[in-house]
Amino acid sequence: MNRLTELLFFTLYGLSALVAGLALVRFAGIAPATAGLFGALGFLAVLQIHAVLARTGKQAQLEKSVRTLRQANLALSSEMAAIHEDLEALSRAVEAEAVRRDEVIISEVQALEDTIRKMQSSLSSRIAEAARAAVMPVLDESETSDRHVLLTLVREALEAGRVDLHLQPIVSLPQRKTYFYESFTRLRDADGHIIMPAEFIKVAESAGLMTMVDNMLLFRCVQIVRQLTEKDRQIGIVCNISPLSLKDETFFPQFLDFMRRNADLSGSVVFEIGQRAFQERGIVEARNMARLADFGYRFSIDKVESLDFDVLDMQRAGVRFFKAAGDVLLDGLKAGPEAPLPAAPDILMSDISRYLARHGIDLIGEKIEDEATLVEVLDLDASYGQGHLFGAPRPIREEYLAESGNVFKLAV
Repeated sequence: MNRLTELLFFTLYGLSALVAGLALVRFAGIAPATAGLFGALGFLAVLQIHAVLARTGKQAQLEKSVRTLRQANLALSSEMAAIHEDLEALSRAVEAEAVRRDEVIISEVQALEDTIRKMQSSLSSRIAEAARAAVMPVLDESETSDRHVLLTLVREALEAGRVDLHLQPIVSLPQRKTYFYESFTRLRDADGHIIMPAEFIKVAESAGLMTMVDNMLLFRCVQIVRQLTEKDRQIGIVCNISPLSLKDETFFPQFLDFMRRNADLSGSVVFEIGQRAFQERGIVEARNMARLADFGYRFSIDKVESLDFDVLDMQRAGVRFFKAAGDVLLDGLKAGPEAPLPAAPDILMSDISRYLARHGIDLIGEKIEDEATLVEVLDLDASYGQGHLFGAPRPIREEYLAESGNVFKLAV
């Protein structure tokens, strides 16, 4: 009850007492002083009754508020207990999931180690055969000696696992934000010197060892991607795969099974194959590419020599990236932006990126070494760019994987 209401009641009680006093004087013949005294006493009595009733009402209202608060407190306590139980259940679920993921990772690592051991067992015999072939008489005795030495270095590097992964960024255009890294293989001798691909590929191919190099690179890519995804890093690795690996009956089935069991990495691994190798692929290679595509893995075409390509064939094969060197793209523009695209005479050369995009394929301009080339590539609306302008290939080491800064640090 507010003050205004109380004032009104006080006024009403006073007027009532005054009226009662006047009535006693007029009708009962009581003296005015005595009537005034009775009126005052009546006024005080009414005020006391009013005060008692007001206190009673306030107390009842207070008790009601206390009961309401007690009920709300009980309800809140029940909700807090339920939340606590839910948090405990969630904690147990998270702990169980962490244990399960650890078990899965350990299982995957063990499977990878088993696969590599199987590879190394076959690798030793095939390297031994290649070494014997290397010392067979040829026309040039000095060439035989050099070949034998280089093959020995390759054999020792493979057997010791000295296969390094060098990564080069692939950036979005025009933002230049890194979305992928392309992987390259480098071998190291016992002294830590790098054996470049130009040195070891020729002897490795002639000795039948290139498949081993490719497969070790593929497995290494999977290891790196697995570590990156475990760190919640959204980054892709482009991994070269040769037709020799695609049709190798010893190694590829094992690798295919491993990739099937790691299909959760399909969004982070892109397999790259040369344009000529893709166009000349046989039934076995095409079937194995289709199997990888069925698991969700994507492909990229590189080593582009001509812009005369079959976009529908690439689309059916799961190709999602078309990587052309800057000079190849510029050669196509020499006749002018209005020149027809060799792959589709009704499409302008300047529309190559949009033409590929309509079939779900992104254009990557590679070997971009300077800003002038980049400007020309940007005029073609290429989705991505690669080249020394954005970063040279650099080696990666597991110990340089970090939580902060870039996605990971490359060894200097």
